Amino acid sequence: MHFHLLDWIIVVVYLGGTLAAGLYGKRYVSGLSDFLVAGRQLGTFIGVATLAATEIGTITFMYYAELGYKTGFASFINGLIAGVVMLFIGQTGFIIRRLRTLGLMTIPEFFQVKYSKNLRVLAGIMVATGGILNMGVFLKVEGTFLAIIAGIPLDHLKAIMTGILLLELAYTVLGGMVSIVITDFLQFIALSLGTILVTLYSIHVVGWGHMRDTVYANMGSGGFNPFTNSDYGWAYIIFQILLWMAVDTCWQTTAMRTFSTRDPETSKKVFTWTGFIYLGRGMMPMLWGIAALAMLGPKVNSLEAMPAMLTRILPIGILGLVVSGMLAATMSVNSSYLLGWSSIIAQDIIVPLRKKPLTGGSQVLLNRVANVFVSLFVLFWGIWYKLPGPTYFYLNITASIFLAGGFAAVVGGLFWRRANTLGGYCAMITGAVGAIAFFFFRVPASYAGLGSFALAGVAMVVGSLLGKRPSPQSSGKAGESPLPA
Repeated sequence: MHFHLLDWIIVVVYLGGTLAAGLYGKRYVSGLSDFLVAGRQLGTFIGVATLAATEIGTITFMYYAELGYKTGFASFINGLIAGVVMLFIGQTGFIIRRLRTLGLMTIPEFFQVKYSKNLRVLAGIMVATGGILNMGVFLKVEGTFLAIIAGIPLDHLKAIMTGILLLELAYTVLGGMVSIVITDFLQFIALSLGTILVTLYSIHVVGWGHMRDTVYANMGSGGFNPFTNSDYGWAYIIFQILLWMAVDTCWQTTAMRTFSTRDPETSKKVFTWTGFIYLGRGMMPMLWGIAALAMLGPKVNSLEAMPAMLTRILPIGILGLVVSGMLAATMSVNSSYLLGWSSIIAQDIIVPLRKKPLTGGSQVLLNRVANVFVSLFVLFWGIWYKLPGPTYFYLNITASIFLAGGFAAVVGGLFWRRANTLGGYCAMITGAVGAIAFFFFRVPASYAGLGSFALAGVAMVVGSLLGKRPSPQSSGKAGESPLPA
């Protein structure tokens, strides 16, 4: 065991406090709006904390560290793109301002506002499919980190995965977005402290010069220049820019934060400040991966290298604080993803297909049942599925199942009066082609992803031009929604 008594005490106290805070949130849930979008009351400070915590999990640190271990300093391009894109969206309000004005609770809901109920259902199916498959590897990756860093044999990985899931499920099912926002604030503090500590220890113990020399010895100039690195290049960089534009605006877990803010201007402020955090959330774990390469050499399992390094460099107490921060990240991301995908299943697939509408209380219950269903699938998928390559590439492509077509349809619906239902269908269907190419024909992630976005954009334009021109009502100004705010 790498953990000592002090480390265990820190972790147990933190978990107990987080669980209690999450369960406390249940008392503030009085309806569907509270459960899914926290009553639309998030201000800037809490909004930044919950958005940052939601998209920065243990799996984030693991896949970014893996990129650092495999591609050196060239991996920094990923963190740079993620941060700059979010800053751009925050400053301009691109997409998020108009979506927040519509008073939505899910992204597929927009498809019914602009296009049709049936397209909303199709979008819901594709969001749920891509999102659940995306989340399907979270538990295994996070469980691997915790097992290695605590010194627990990987034979117990399934039990660790189950324990993590039950903790998240407990307060997510009961308190929904309210509980998630409360725990996100606590987790953001622990996560920030842990990230800074690990970065400082990694550079201090391993040495910046040794890290730089190791990358050059193993990768040459490609370890520093993403344009000459075989894993990146221009196609990959363009794909990443488009992907992050779509993630920040159309990915359900991110969009739920947009929908939960008080008003569009608050959304812009939240995204602007979170953009600065995103610059660091990518680059610091990549440094950990580079430090692991310098300390352990190039022949270690790339996903396991970073936690293996941490067990060697972090002293007693600090190790417990770091694991608490990682658990904070894990619980924050997973709970938001559970709520996000279950809300899609309930609100955008089941409810629209019903002939009789459900009451608000019945919809909350339906969301809770869907939450449990998603949890069970994620657990079994994580146990069974084996990643075909770097975790980050898998996550990119599964997200693109919806995001490529969804981004084209949302942009078209918000900014182009000619956009119509046929264009939306064409975009959604062709946008999934890249995932098929990646998983079944082993097309590199950069070309599969970029191809998905390009095909979806072209299909959106061609389909809209061939289809029936929208009526004046359906092509009205963005923000004029029949849905209640």
